[in-house]
Amino acid sequence: MKAFVVLALCVAAVAALTDEEVWLQYNRRMPGAYHTKGVKQLPPYQGRIVGGVEADIANYPYQLSLRRAQHSCGASVIAARWALSAAHCTFPVPAPGVITLQGGSSNRLTGGVVFQVEEIINHPDYDDWNLYNDVCVLRTAADLVGQHIAVIALDPPGTAHAAGSRAVLSGWGLDDNRQLPTMLRRVDIPVVDQATCVSAWSPLTVTADMICASEPGRDACNGDSGGPLVVGGQQIGIVSWGDAQCEGTRPGVFARVAFPNTRNWITQVTGV
Repeated sequence: MKAFVVLALCVAAVAALTDEEVWLQYNRRMPGAYHTKGVKQLPPYQGRIVGGVEADIANYPYQLSLRRAQHSCGASVIAARWALSAAHCTFPVPAPGVITLQGGSSNRLTGGVVFQVEEIINHPDYDDWNLYNDVCVLRTAADLVGQHIAVIALDPPGTAHAAGSRAVLSGWGLDDNRQLPTMLRRVDIPVVDQATCVSAWSPLTVTADMICASEPGRDACNGDSGGPLVVGGQQIGIVSWGDAQCEGTRPGVFARVAFPNTRNWITQVTGV
């Protein structure tokens, strides 16, 4: 059984549960094993952007909250009617009405604009066991416009980023006090050399459609899944999976936006 863990917290609208209970019920970041396909687990709190600071949405206008009544994953604005996220956040694909997208607010509880989703498309080669091709696009019913809402450019196909390149990750995850942060957070992390990442995760599989980034004390974690990793104003990655402890001692793994099979599929579906 795979020993890696996933970053998603796919939240269902279950009124009988508290906010935190809902997050935990759908937490797929499991210490010691990768549980999926409906296996119910209640793991310990581990989620947060590690080493991050509070962020203003005005500086990250591409950031979206993917919601199932409450925040469950991150996403990004890539076109007037299209958002980008991780396939494991929307697997199995739910009815479009189950998911909405909130943009334009640092506060995950209020403000901004909530957009209805008309279509959810996971990459046709997505593998829910190994997280290959962990990419999803969502088409909205109305244009993704409003104050502090803007498109993020995507890495062109085949683009490479040198190890050590500084990237910014933003999102809403459990904080260091095991509380659901109300406000958006961000952290700066370096891109990790691919061979180093592969070696760190051996015998687990880090493939060419993945890119790695983090450093000790700075990492993504639960609730950040699907969110954007950005270098120089372009999105280079989508939060996918990583270590259960979220400490950055082993590299965090992201879906690589510039991977040709990924980037060309995004263009084919969305025109971006």
